Amino acid sequence: MSVRNVVRAAGGLLVAATVASFGLVGVVSAAPSTPSFGDIDQAKKGSLIIHKHERQNGTNAVAEPDGSASISTPGIDGVKFTVFPVAGLDMTKPETWDMISTWSAPAYVDTVNASTIQLGTAPNVHGLDTAGKKEVTTAGGGLATVSDLPVGLYLVAETERPSNVVDIAQPFLVSIPFPDHGNTKGWLYDVNVYPKNGVGSIDKTVSEQTGLGLGSVASFPVTVSVPKLADNANFKYYIVHDPMDSRLKSLGVASVVLEDGTPVPAANYTATVTGQDVDLSFTQAGLTWLKAQAGKKITVTFKGVVDSLGNGVVTNQAFLYSDTDTSATPPVTPPVTPPANPPTPPESPIVHQNWGDLVISKIDSGDHATGLSGAKFEVYAAQDPYAADCSNAQSTGTALTVGSDVSFVTGADGKVKIAGLFVSDSKNAPVDATQRCYVLKEIQAPTGYVLPTGAAAFTPVAVKTGVTSGVDVTIENSKNNMPPLPLTGAAGLVVLTVAGVLLLSGALFLVIRRQTAHSGQ
Repeated sequence: MSVRNVVRAAGGLLVAATVASFGLVGVVSAAPSTPSFGDIDQAKKGSLIIHKHERQNGTNAVAEPDGSASISTPGIDGVKFTVFPVAGLDMTKPETWDMISTWSAPAYVDTVNASTIQLGTAPNVHGLDTAGKKEVTTAGGGLATVSDLPVGLYLVAETERPSNVVDIAQPFLVSIPFPDHGNTKGWLYDVNVYPKNGVGSIDKTVSEQTGLGLGSVASFPVTVSVPKLADNANFKYYIVHDPMDSRLKSLGVASVVLEDGTPVPAANYTATVTGQDVDLSFTQAGLTWLKAQAGKKITVTFKGVVDSLGNGVVTNQAFLYSDTDTSATPPVTPPVTPPANPPTPPESPIVHQNWGDLVISKIDSGDHATGLSGAKFEVYAAQDPYAADCSNAQSTGTALTVGSDVSFVTGADGKVKIAGLFVSDSKNAPVDATQRCYVLKEIQAPTGYVLPTGAAAFTPVAVKTGVTSGVDVTIENSKNNMPPLPLTGAAGLVVLTVAGVLLLSGALFLVIRRQTAHSGQ
């Protein structure tokens, strides 16, 4: 076999290995490379044109190393690639091309371990020229070009990625020049490569709150998209991580469902609570199942009991930790919590709930400075909780439980605090409302005071986010009426006056009679 035929045959093996290792998929096409024919020009410099795009899902389009194809999957900017020359190769020899055609790239490369990587088998083992490495970052729709490359073999590794890239592209080997057995049938010194990524996303919302008092369950659904992986790749781990607010207790996962509402089989995942961290991790069976769900969305609903008020704003954010490799199957025991020093994970938006307290002051209607102890209240939701004016709010439903209490009694200073009531959140309308209407009902008056009845027993109130610095609502009570006392007042004075007049009249009559009798003698 001639040197040229050996080179072409070996090059054919190399391109087959390269295509199998990372797949050729692209979006933006560069101008087609001009091929060369005949012997390799050892003095000629070449370039590597990197097209970085999302992995296809449901299509089978194939790009070409000459850059002649165009495929409509989005490009990804901000991905850094490091190109390492393979050291010690004599590219003028046919046996070198034969040798490298059997090589495959390592499963993972980073700038820390690059100097330890070896390709080939003894006695023909070759390392990387780390001093001669070149770094480029994709921009303008996922494009990056490495220029001025001498004839040789290069290891290309993705060394940094945006947080939404879940499936890092696998390292690959590429030669300059590259034997194109497709469109051009020639040698390509300007080689287009299309390393693919599976791009995942994560989003978070907050469920509409049903329990309105402190001690109620708050739920935070997190939706992740499952990326498309290469046929020879599998998930090493896939973990949805939620560091819950310190004011949330009794933490856990309420449900795990596909976007159509179908529950994910319980054997496919494990929920782990470590302190305030809740992790939903997929098992080995779950990772295999997950790969088959490419393009679908999964919603994990995290939950916790709102245990204290703090500043009134309970926040929540989630993260997606994932990695892949080219092992035959997922690991038997994938991690259940994020591994140490993982790649920067995609993160969800921060969502929050707003809670506030309510301070009631009970006073004597005759002396507003005097607080009354022993008044007991219940609190109710309002029929129109977000009315512009809460002064006409009407109660609905049964009395709310706040913490473990259903009723609230004023203390010696005449005040009582209802420790936490829901106000609003950052997702459900009306978003971040500044107040919510509630209705108080007085069910027991202070000793010696009148208990209001009917509509008078209900007091509309507005609860605002955060801790009240003073008093939210002041409610008066009047003293009880008692039976009338026997008093020497106006009625007694009349009786005495009449009696006095009669006595005086009687005395005067006796005097006159006595004088008349004396005159007649």
